[in-house]
Amino acid sequence: MKRVMLVLSSLLIVLTLAACSKSDRTSSTTSPSDKQMASKVPTASDQPTNEADTKVVQDVRQALTSDSSLSTAAQNVTVVASNGTVTLRGSVKDSSEKQKVADKAMQVAGVTNVDNQLTVTQ
Repeated sequence: MKRVMLVLSSLLIVLTLAACSKSDRTSSTTSPSDKQMASKVPTASDQPTNEADTKVVQDVRQALTSDSSLSTAAQNVTVVASNGTVTLRGSVKDSSEKQKVADKAMQVAGVTNVDNQLTVTQ
């Protein structure tokens, strides 16, 4: 009887460890479609940490915040830079302001392209 209990206990431990191991693997992996979606919609947390991109973001941010004609929302849009491409996300008051923010970003040294994902709130 002790032998049967020992075998059952051992089996229970093995099954528990296997279940934990499988759930750890599945929770830490991301499906390819999730990775693709994340790469299409950059956020501030996606900002590369190289000096050139950091400098571009700082310069775009400075250009926006120093323009008092822009709304507070426009001055605080999300700016992400990667290899010369600046992505703008957030809300602005009208289409004119949306264009003005993109133009300001394009004028910054090191910016080669602007991905204007700003939305207009009415």
